[in-house]
Amino acid sequence: MTNLVLVLAVLDVALMALLIIVYRIPPLSRRLQTMPVVQRYWRPNWPELRRMIPLLLLVLTGVLWGLVILL
Repeated sequence: MTNLVLVLAVLDVALMALLIIVYRIPPLSRRLQTMPVVQRYWRPNWPELRRMIPLLLLVLTGVLWGLVILL
């Protein structure tokens, strides 16, 4: 169980690092927004992907704290 929680924590940190890189490089963010996979699942009334990244980072930080508490 501890190994699984540790792997999930590492994956969470890696995902947060990737989101920060996408947020800091606007052309990468725009390219990601125009990918067919993202366009298929992204709803028109949702905000732009780059504006959602800080909220996602906040949620992932909460998930990371939850995993640390489980350890």
